[in-house]
Amino acid sequence: MPNVQAEATKAQGNAFFKAGQYAAAIEKYDEASVFDPTVPAYQSNAAACWEKLGDFENMEKAARKCIAADKKFVKGYFRLATALKKLNNIAACIKALESGLAIQATNSDLKKMKAEVTELQRAEQVATYCNKAQEQMQTGDIPGAFKTLELASRLDAGNPDIVRMMSKVKPKFEQLESKRKRGLSSTELFKERGDQSYKGMSIFFQVSMN
Repeated sequence: MPNVQAEATKAQGNAFFKAGQYAAAIEKYDEASVFDPTVPAYQSNAAACWEKLGDFENMEKAARKCIAADKKFVKGYFRLATALKKLNNIAACIKALESGLAIQATNSDLKKMKAEVTELQRAEQVATYCNKAQEQMQTGDIPGAFKTLELASRLDAGNPDIVRMMSKVKPKFEQLESKRKRGLSSTELFKERGDQSYKGMSIFFQVSMN
């Protein structure tokens, strides 16, 4: 049976929420949680209020309290993921979304946010690689810059920034490689070609098995 006092207090919070009085609504939702800490909706509503106020740290806290009240309450994970996304904690955001999807795999809100956040994470990683490659170019680490840009290309092939930087780095890298190989003995060159062939075959078998 619902706790009558908790539900009455929640109703007061709802009235404040509708009136745009979010701080007052939070007080009522927190009070309702004291009366009955097993109902996740009270802290879910409080999290919604914190979101309206733009206080995402407290939104995260309320969402975690919501989940603690009921680990199967899917909206709690959505609230938590929203707060973590706003706080730019992308890794934790994805983890929260995956926890929610483990409970309800078909939830459209969770699936949509995960797609958005995963794309955001990829874009951030590409930007990190580009910045690193730029620093390597400035310090003369051409092989390092080339390797970094290759990693970036695997994440976002055709990215104009990567293409532009690669057009500067690749010719220099190829010149360095040509010079380096000319300095190798026939034995060293044979061994290097064998190592490259082995790596290529390893990649082939990995792809074939997947």
